Amino acid sequence: MLPSCSKLQFLKWLLHPMAERRTRRASAFVGMMLLSMLTGQAASTNDVFGIQVVDDQTGRGVPLVELETVNHLRFVTDSAGWVAFAEPGLMGQPVFFFVRSHGYEFPKDGFGNAGQALTPVAGGRARVRLKRLNLAQRLCRLTGEGIYRDSVLLGEPTPLAEPLGAGLVAGQDSTLATPYRGKLYWFWGDTSRMSYPLGHFGTAGAVSDLPGQGGLNPKLGVNFRYFTNRTGFSRPVCGLGTTHGPMWIDGVLTVPDATGRER
Repeated sequence: MLPSCSKLQFLKWLLHPMAERRTRRASAFVGMMLLSMLTGQAASTNDVFGIQVVDDQTGRGVPLVELETVNHLRFVTDSAGWVAFAEPGLMGQPVFFFVRSHGYEFPKDGFGNAGQALTPVAGGRARVRLKRLNLAQRLCRLTGEGIYRDSVLLGEPTPLAEPLGAGLVAGQDSTLATPYRGKLYWFWGDTSRMSYPLGHFGTAGAVSDLPGQGGLNPKLGVNFRYFTNRTGFSRPVCGLGTTHGPMWIDGVLTVPDATGRER
């Protein structure tokens, strides 16, 4: 192991007549450090058990499905249908999960329990199939924090540029969107943040590329580019000359001016 030293001392140590041998030792040390970092990262991923809940008709992951243990630990699937499970006291043994989600159903046993027992093991995977009652599929969550959280923890692929959420937004409501000059412009009402119970109420805005023109297939999500303040959090875009009170918009559309330019 190399002794603690400053950058200058380290350079002198390398330039000593024994430099070649020490350089080899230093290179080996750096290599060992990098290997340790990489294996540590892999180990943290491999310590997690992945449960994916899928639509039995399409095989697609279902978001917002609740899995709850007998002792009431509750997990909610991310936008790819994954739950990352790493409860130290429950690994390596059968664990019963109650399964529930609006618009879907899971078979019940003789006592009316809708769920399944799984044995979580480090690095393992399991799949749970849900019967869809809704005509429409539940595809993904578009805004907020942790959209593909469990997929990231499991090392699974994610389609979004920012799979854990964009614009430091915790959640939003009242979505509006309109095509404008080859892009999609999005607007929301209440916009919450993680740093305080109140966010902002002056209309949030973002831009995304159109599907097929740099944008994602809508079933995977939307890569939002928010209008943000200096902290990176979504900023109000509807001031109208005042900073007091909430400010919302409605009925967003584009119209051509006298020259045909979109406004």
